Amino acid sequence: MAYTKLFQKNGFWVLLVKDANGKYKLVYKNKLKSLVNKKRAEIQSSSIDAKAAIDKKTFVEVYEEFANQKMADALNPQSALKVNSVNCYPRWFNKWIKPVFDNRELFSSRILVGEINVDDAETWFKQIRKSGCSFKVACDVAQSLETCLKYAVKKQYIKYVGPIGEWSPKEDKALLPKDRSEYTPNKTPMINRQEVSRLLNHLTPTNNEDIKSIQKYVCISTLAFLGLRMSELIALKWNDINLDTGRWEVTHTIVYGQYARSVKADGSERNNLLPNELWKILKAWRIVHNKHFGKSCEWIFPSFSYYNVAVTEKAVRDWLVLAYQDLGLAKVEIRRSKSGDNKAYIKVLWNKFKGGPSKTFRHFASTALMNHQQADPVILNDNFIKTFIGHTNIKMTKHYADHNNLDEEALGQSDRERTALDKAIRINTTDEWKELN
Repeated sequence: MAYTKLFQKNGFWVLLVKDANGKYKLVYKNKLKSLVNKKRAEIQSSSIDAKAAIDKKTFVEVYEEFANQKMADALNPQSALKVNSVNCYPRWFNKWIKPVFDNRELFSSRILVGEINVDDAETWFKQIRKSGCSFKVACDVAQSLETCLKYAVKKQYIKYVGPIGEWSPKEDKALLPKDRSEYTPNKTPMINRQEVSRLLNHLTPTNNEDIKSIQKYVCISTLAFLGLRMSELIALKWNDINLDTGRWEVTHTIVYGQYARSVKADGSERNNLLPNELWKILKAWRIVHNKHFGKSCEWIFPSFSYYNVAVTEKAVRDWLVLAYQDLGLAKVEIRRSKSGDNKAYIKVLWNKFKGGPSKTFRHFASTALMNHQQADPVILNDNFIKTFIGHTNIKMTKHYADHNNLDEEALGQSDRERTALDKAIRINTTDEWKELN
């Protein structure tokens, strides 16, 4: 029911309606109270009808709407969402959501979006497991239930997610499979601090005129220190970094070669401090960059082939895997395309690290910050860490982190916040090139 307020002012009866922000706005006024009351009754009646319509929405209907909206967002050129990231939702809906939640034998009636609870989720989870869904996939689909319900809150179908937002099948012993291997992931080793140091030392340019080597070094250093997504890294422009204050921000991405797409999620847009070591590197790079590309080039990492165009994701990945091979951390082959152009490309046969080249460093940065949190819990709190990495939820950051490489050595700096950051993300590299000014 809409909240209304009726009062008399300057000989008129005035009708106000409260909006979603709790503020009243004028919708009608008249000298006759009877007419104003009639208008009031119409507003209240329509709000009741609207609420009834929302209450009748089933969870299946809302999930389908949610899945379709995700796909529409991914297809939008201005969105940072990739189709590959969301094409699982329609598949899950057709295979694991609709058949079960619409099953009247399982649930006494079609379950409404505002009524889904932990018991319903557990019943559904057991049902899809019996139907042949693997434990891992079932857990992924279960996570999407919470995401869908958050969507329902945003659309004002329901007021809040409720206890199901805290529910996880991985924490319910009754739902865990007997075979431990089904829910114990086979962890692939992630890059550690020593390996990052070896990598950057390997890439440190020995010739200050070798612009390509310098760019590789600076580019991969930025990945290592900031834990950026590849789409965020290549989209960086000089106006995104303040070399006077030592702050950086992420507001755009480049996806499929298109700039000005939004960041991946609300939490991905961020403004943070630069670690001191990277700050020095970028200051030196700006000088070299201006000499080679000119001051008018706005990209921090421009293409060598085209003027004022950003470097591609493929180029950065190639730099990384070739460097990994030099260090014995990967094995690659140079192959030729079977198409008419017969272009050479790099085929990765083996890679020690978890995830893609850029994700490797997101794992590293997350791990470094989480490991050092205990040493400085005030500054390196959950909110600081998830904001730095660009996550909306600290759970995802913790998922990225691997607490096996604890390292608590410190570097002393005056600024407390930057000190905490420097202590956490510290990489021992050669100082030759970084002394450029």
